[in-house]
Amino acid sequence: MITKKIVLASASLIVTTSVFAAEYHLDALEVKGKSEEAVAQEKIEKKSSDLAKEARGETLGDYLANETFIDSASYGAAVGRPVVKGMDGYRVGVTNGNIVLNDLSAMSQDHAVGVMPRATQKVEYLKGPASLLYGSYSGGVIRTLGEEHNREFAKEGFRADTTVSYGSNGAGKVGSITGEAASEEFSAFISGAYHEADEYKDGNGNLIKDSDTLSQQVHAVLGYKLNENSNFKLYYDNLNKDYGIPNITEERTSIEMKQERYGAVLHAKDVFDLLEYMDTEISYSDYLHHEYEDSSPDGLFGQKQLNIATAFGLDFDDWHMDATLEYQDGELKVCHEHGGCETFTIARRNAGIVDGDYVLDNNNNYGYPFSHAHPMPNTIETLFKSGLALRNFFDDANEITLAARSDVRKLTPNSENIQQESLMPVSLDPNYYDAINDAAFSASVGWYSYLADNLTMQTSLSYIQRLPAASEIFWNGFHHATDSYIMGDRDLSNEESVNFDLDMVHTLGSFTTEGSLFYYDFANYIYQTPLLDANGQQINVLPIIGHDALAWKITGAGAQVYGAALKESYKKQLDAHELKVTLEAEALQGVLKEGGYIPRMPPFSATASLQHKLGGWTSKVSYKRVDRSRFLGEQESATPGYGWLSAYVEYLYKKNAMEAVVFVKAENLADEQAYNHLSFLKESAPYAGRQITLGATLRF
Repeated sequence: MITKKIVLASASLIVTTSVFAAEYHLDALEVKGKSEEAVAQEKIEKKSSDLAKEARGETLGDYLANETFIDSASYGAAVGRPVVKGMDGYRVGVTNGNIVLNDLSAMSQDHAVGVMPRATQKVEYLKGPASLLYGSYSGGVIRTLGEEHNREFAKEGFRADTTVSYGSNGAGKVGSITGEAASEEFSAFISGAYHEADEYKDGNGNLIKDSDTLSQQVHAVLGYKLNENSNFKLYYDNLNKDYGIPNITEERTSIEMKQERYGAVLHAKDVFDLLEYMDTEISYSDYLHHEYEDSSPDGLFGQKQLNIATAFGLDFDDWHMDATLEYQDGELKVCHEHGGCETFTIARRNAGIVDGDYVLDNNNNYGYPFSHAHPMPNTIETLFKSGLALRNFFDDANEITLAARSDVRKLTPNSENIQQESLMPVSLDPNYYDAINDAAFSASVGWYSYLADNLTMQTSLSYIQRLPAASEIFWNGFHHATDSYIMGDRDLSNEESVNFDLDMVHTLGSFTTEGSLFYYDFANYIYQTPLLDANGQQINVLPIIGHDALAWKITGAGAQVYGAALKESYKKQLDAHELKVTLEAEALQGVLKEGGYIPRMPPFSATASLQHKLGGWTSKVSYKRVDRSRFLGEQESATPGYGWLSAYVEYLYKKNAMEAVVFVKAENLADEQAYNHLSFLKESAPYAGRQITLGATLRF
């Protein structure tokens, strides 16, 4: 099915390419207002190489964890998905360019994000109206960008850079290399990243078992310049990760993850004397990961995904419009069978066995339809997505943005992979395996204003609808890596929230003050809540499925999440010395409207840093104080507060067209015992103790 669609999609791209092969020219347009500055308020955009300097590790969450209101849900060195304003999982979108990343990291925290940020060129975080072009997520969208997403064709010549480093206590060996060559018509780009780390020790000197990792990614792009206004790029990407999960089980739990991506991108500008730009991308990806207990393949996850996406923009009068259109077709498969998940297999169906008798017995005996088999049906998901953002520069000091997004989906479950006795019985739910047709709509309005020469404001009000994921709907089974039993809800409705954000920046001489406020009101916040028995105690499924694990149910509830951050910076030039002092504090809270708190919310924190530059030398020292967890969800364990001392020193040497950088990086210099309150494995996988890393970068 997907293969046929790839052929049709490729043909459509070839036709589109031939249309754009001719040259188009537009007279220069004068755009009023301060578009670039306004967009900058809606997004954070940084080079991956810059983020790597102060990152605690090599995950996407590590790279972004120093940004305001962004944390990482870490599971050791290999896993760390970004958590934004307390929003985790499916509430934060992660994309490759304009296309949602094909991985299962939002499904469970032990699943790694399907990209090594060191193998990318840039990382963006978008919020408010700008984020609706790429998804409907209350926490916003994080975009990873490669060379194929660069609209400009590469400059003629050859460029290369490489970075190598070695760190103690689980920081491990890191290497990356990038090479690019271009002529007037052709270009070639290749990048590779490598990270290998052994098990680490925590601040108390305890060895954290199964905290090792091996990650490697290769990304290649070939480009052809069709004419002055358009270019065509083909890309290939291969990611492999092999890492342990430091949970509480005695046997080793590990994951082998693979992902391959193939794609083509057409960039065109000044199209048909109408469009300022038009980017069309076709991508096919194949994601697969095995979960092992010792050497036994007990779990297998696979997802294939085809995407066709187009983004375009144009100007008319005082308005600028950006729009995206996307078709997505994907198939998710899950296997759970002790020792039987080397490959995906069709379940055994034996004569005389009643469908769902095992599940029905558990429902009669324990009050819930527990199952110890494949945890969910295979599902085919077909999506049509569209996003629109309109910006009006109505004077030199003010800009308004209007944005809207719609997602229309068909979700088709196929229960052939589930053992006959473990199917959901018709007597409990006759429509459980029926197809689901649903839709979501989101809208946002934003205002950017120069209130004074030294005072700017960005505010937005958004209504966000998110379609529940297939795993939130259909999952009913044990998960080895997190040692928990999770039950989905076939009748989940869309997650809905009204989001208010306010950011202000004030500059006075050498001082810059940045303040942020947000308030998100959820009509249906989807999360995991403890599954309780008749006595109000969380159910342990040991006597039911043979695993000592607590049961959780995915449900929706009214909730509120709100917070504030304040950042004060002082920058001073003293002769050849450049100094920058920064103080920052963050506080947020999540409450359930019926009482209680949302689990795994980031504790309050405060950070102080001092940066110094002199000639080729740059140094920075920072101290972050994380408070103890104060507002705990039901059945949630507490974590103590801790301090985190970091330092970074580099020396840059330039000679003609060559640059060389030597650097030293230190994390947790005080060797404190630190726990990540956001992690499901916070007790068994605390942060690493002191780490020292030495490295070098060469560019030419």
